[in-house]
Amino acid sequence: MRMGLGLDLKQQLEMRLTPQLILQMKLLQVTALDLEQLVREEMEQNPALEESDGSPSTVEAEVVASLSEPVPEAVAPVPAENAPAPETHETQIETKPGEEYTIGELMPDDGWSPAVRAVAESDDEQASAVDLAAGPAQRLVECLMPHLRSVLSEDDARVAAYVIESLDDDGFLTMTDDEIAREQDVDPERLRSILYAIQRLEPGGIACHDRRESFLVQLELAGADPASLERKVLTDHWDLLVKKQTAKIAKLCGVTEDEVRRAVQRLMTLETRPARCFAPGTPDYVSPDFSVEWQGDTLVASANDERFPRLRLSQRYIEILKSPKSYTPEQVQFARQKLQRALMFLKGIESRRRTLKRLVELIIDEQRDFFLHGKQHLKPATLRQAADVIGVHASTVSRAIAGKYLETDQGIFPFGYFFKAGAGDKSRTSIKQKIQAIVNAEDRQKPLSDDEICTMLKTERISISRRTVAKYRAELGVPACNDRKCF
Repeated sequence: MRMGLGLDLKQQLEMRLTPQLILQMKLLQVTALDLEQLVREEMEQNPALEESDGSPSTVEAEVVASLSEPVPEAVAPVPAENAPAPETHETQIETKPGEEYTIGELMPDDGWSPAVRAVAESDDEQASAVDLAAGPAQRLVECLMPHLRSVLSEDDARVAAYVIESLDDDGFLTMTDDEIAREQDVDPERLRSILYAIQRLEPGGIACHDRRESFLVQLELAGADPASLERKVLTDHWDLLVKKQTAKIAKLCGVTEDEVRRAVQRLMTLETRPARCFAPGTPDYVSPDFSVEWQGDTLVASANDERFPRLRLSQRYIEILKSPKSYTPEQVQFARQKLQRALMFLKGIESRRRTLKRLVELIIDEQRDFFLHGKQHLKPATLRQAADVIGVHASTVSRAIAGKYLETDQGIFPFGYFFKAGAGDKSRTSIKQKIQAIVNAEDRQKPLSDDEICTMLKTERISISRRTVAKYRAELGVPACNDRKCF
């Protein structure tokens, strides 16, 4: 084997994120409540960033310009308390989400700056859209399938995965047993055993046909007596229970009405949405990032940033950079580092606000009919369309809308409600309305199958799977084809 030295020339392209871009992307992704917490944490950790009392201020541009100079890391920073105290007067530089200070002059910039493309460009912008749209069904697959694969055969596990992927957001079946058996070419008896295995996995009651069946499974897993009043009410008197006719139930069961009420109270402790714990990060309390309201005939957007502290750069550290000869090199180094971090943070907040505002303005432009007439007139843009309009990558839109909320006259909506991935420019709501209209117009003696509905939707340039049609049909409360047939 010969060894030697050689010179190899090659071109290589690699993407590196600067600390500024990393911080911007982090701030863009957090919710309003998390951002408030981050702001307060940053104020505690960075003495160069402090809350303003609201008085106006200016600062020399050359002082701030020096913050763009690279800082060597060899010098150990001194604790903040060792820095000299400021003069009795102080110059303030303040901001809140709504103002931007540039490195050059720390003055508000009224123009829009294009958001940074911190993720490599790709033709497959749907990747981030899929991540955004991943809901309880996908989480259920990830959480339940490892156990199911250990107790089911490979073929049965495949059917189980199909069943779980077909569940609605609450964890209920959207297809009949016959439809699943036909779709997966599985024996009905074998399918029932697969469903039995899924339904009895924690948290219990998932993949049932309705709440009644889910409640029965949950009672079984809780060790309830098979002869209990709760089971009897669910098994024999579900319709009366839904109508709250406790007196009639008591008479039919031969018990007092108080006993029925106590049984109902115990049933109310059961989970009505078995897939709730797999829901993707929906907070119990949301804080809208923006509000949209009518002012005359114009829709006006405003940022709900009153909760955020008004921030400023500390004059204590600005004085050090203005008169570096009066302080030790360590003190100058420490002040510059902290001020650089403070400016990065302020610019990150501003970048977040600008991106969100552009998205809100896009919503206003595209959804005027929604704001005028309601949800049935919703016509969401795709992530790609939104990205093209505001001049960012689709993955940036995906990050920006996650966990963000918009307050309107129609209610509070997540940003994602207005931006959908797939199905062209048709929203879930409008597609369901199309399905309902098709069913209403069908021949009752020859009702349409889900495949036929799917074909009819394609003529209107709505391309969705038969499984999605079945899911939306079930959510509308429309029975399957055979159950709709009238003789």
